[in-house]
Amino acid sequence: MVNYFELFNLPPQLPVDVALLTTHYQQLQRQYHPDNFAVATDSDKVAIVQKSAAINDGYQILKNPIKAAEYYLSLQGFDVATEKNIIHDADFLMEQFALREKLDSIENQANFQALDDFHKEIIEREKMVYNQLLQLIVKQDIVKQDWQSALNQIYKLRYLARLIEQIEKLQDKQFDL
Repeated sequence: MVNYFELFNLPPQLPVDVALLTTHYQQLQRQYHPDNFAVATDSDKVAIVQKSAAINDGYQILKNPIKAAEYYLSLQGFDVATEKNIIHDADFLMEQFALREKLDSIENQANFQALDDFHKEIIEREKMVYNQLLQLIVKQDIVKQDWQSALNQIYKLRYLARLIEQIEKLQDKQFDL
């Protein structure tokens, strides 16, 4: 498995320096562009295409804070995709239920301003959860404690990201009216 942090010559840490990532991505894209290898052997061309695909995949993962966090935890030995995707925080689950009800209410009212305000509120909540995740990861790097708390934060971020997507779809729908 390719280590994307190594591929982009980045320290394996969060948050990812997206500006530096983008610079290294562009350099690698130029270096491994298939047009540069038009006269290469077929096996070399296949290797270049695979390298180019890894560069693109790595960039897409590391530029997204949630995907980068999932990837970082996978490097620590956690298969985030198949771990039990269960949040053990009853308060957060109740909050999600209340937020979904609020979104339904706003949708029924067709209130543009309320939807925009709610969108900002959820984005701020997502930032807060992400910062909590970063604090846990720094702590984990130092003392190597239980990573379950970090996994829970990632699951929370997934919930919030889905909620943000729903809000943005509603905003697009309202804009089209």
